[in-house]
Amino acid sequence: MFRGGHMSSADIEYYRRRLREAESRAAQANLPEVRRVHREMAERYTAILRDVERGANRPMPGIVPRN
Repeated sequence: MFRGGHMSSADIEYYRRRLREAESRAAQANLPEVRRVHREMAERYTAILRDVERGANRPMPGIVPRN
C-alpha cells in the first residue's frame, strides 16, 4: 500500500478508478445526500492521488500512529 509517499501502480490505478466511479455516481444521483457523499469520496480520492504525486506521506487507512 502507501508508505513514505510511494504507492504501487496497481494502487494508484485503483484510486483513479474509484475517483471516476465516485464522480460518475455523484453525477447520476437523484438525491442531494447521495450526491454529497459521492462528491466527498471523490475529493478524498483526489487528495490521495495528489499527495502521491507530491511524494507526501499519508497514513494508511485504519492505522493510528503511536507517537
